[in-house]
Amino acid sequence: MLHGYTLSRLYSAAFMASKPKAHRPHSFAVGGTGRRARTMNTDNAAMSSAFANYADYLNDLNEKRERVVKASRDVTMNSKKVIFQVHRMNKDNKEDVLEKAEKDLAAVTDQHMSRLVKELQGTDFWKLRRAYSPGVQEYVEAATFCKFCRTGMLLNLDEINLTLLPFSDPSVEPLKINILDYLLGVIG
Repeated sequence: MLHGYTLSRLYSAAFMASKPKAHRPHSFAVGGTGRRARTMNTDNAAMSSAFANYADYLNDLNEKRERVVKASRDVTMNSKKVIFQVHRMNKDNKEDVLEKAEKDLAAVTDQHMSRLVKELQGTDFWKLRRAYSPGVQEYVEAATFCKFCRTGMLLNLDEINLTLLPFSDPSVEPLKINILDYLLGVIG
């Protein structure tokens, strides 16, 4: 076998004359190829309806993504404020700074994380993970940093998810912070 050719193919190609191709005068017409246009045997109304439904789904998903990105930005911005506030702590003002930081963190949870949880609950929130992950990581960093400065212990993943549970509708799957976002927030 030579490069995919069998001996019989080589023999037939070498010793047998190929048939002449029929001359098709209509194939030389301007813009024509001599072939008929293909047509689909589908119902145009059904096809249009399917595409319209899919377009509506994509539009809704994009609108939801924009709302999630906005909520995530708000979580990020306010969580960073809490972190910077705790960084200004010293031995003289530790209690005052931690009380204010914990109050501000509660506001971040109640106002911004609750909005994010309500937006994502019951959906395939993994589709929007890239939109909300940075905000969740920053929130985890702020919450664990506050607890560490107060008690010397880290806030674990289950404790963080329990703080978000009251914002979820019990009839649908709640948003839970996954292990990757938790770890990236802790080391953040």
